[in-house]
Amino acid sequence: MPSIEKHIEVSRGRTGKDYLELHEWIDKDPATKVERHDITKIPEYGKMMEKKYGPEGLQEYLRHIHDDFNARFGHVKEDVEKAIGDTLAYFGVKPDTDVKKNAYGISTADIDLLRRAGLADKDLGHSIRVALKALDVAGRMNAPVHMELVGRGALLHDLGKAKSKGFDHGIAGAELGRTLGLPEELTTIIEKHVNAGLTPEEAVELGLPAKDYAPTRIEEKIVIYADKLSDIVSHPDGLVSNDAEAEDRFAEILKAYPALNKGDKPLARHLKYHEEIQGLMKGKA
Repeated sequence: MPSIEKHIEVSRGRTGKDYLELHEWIDKDPATKVERHDITKIPEYGKMMEKKYGPEGLQEYLRHIHDDFNARFGHVKEDVEKAIGDTLAYFGVKPDTDVKKNAYGISTADIDLLRRAGLADKDLGHSIRVALKALDVAGRMNAPVHMELVGRGALLHDLGKAKSKGFDHGIAGAELGRTLGLPEELTTIIEKHVNAGLTPEEAVELGLPAKDYAPTRIEEKIVIYADKLSDIVSHPDGLVSNDAEAEDRFAEILKAYPALNKGDKPLARHLKYHEEIQGLMKGKA
């Protein structure tokens, strides 16, 4: 079973926070450790964690339990997955597609795909955060949105970082995705997200194939937007205190931080998508 220190390391890689108190609550006291790993209590404890730490803390609690059972009790993995899935559904995050409700949640199969590809824990944590934010944004849109495409595209957008950390990670991810049999609409999101959609001229300057990487679908733009919001929220300088502030101060922060905006042209594109998406959420577009 992973140590508290290992859980802290993984949480820090995923969220930028160690969640020490949470992990110690689960594991530190031998007298309560067994009870706090009881999968029948996941909904009860999940509600408590969500109230105390918010949605992100809930996810870290569930991941802690998941990782512990994976390490020691592989034969009950399905029971754990079901308990976690039921809890996510209770909090409005479903692990599967519901066409009637247009709902979609993070797929454990896609998480496994990223792990098998060799994506580092830090990058996987970022991808999960982007997926959750993208689904949140898409769920507030006053426009038709393909939720599964948004959720899967956001989760898989950095697939290429298993092969490269450079500007070519979008192309590398799209190529890898094709070899894995991913749909073209997903590999397109992976390929286009770098620098908010490069022009052919910018691509050549970065040593990439000369083509237009501009997003054309709203789902592609939502992934790009969520990716940048996640960068703002998890910035080591503590630029904002929550996701809502990141949206409210999006333009201000990007203009002030060149490391986030990546240059004048990407900045202009990010601001354009921000205005478009916020307008759709408010019913103005």
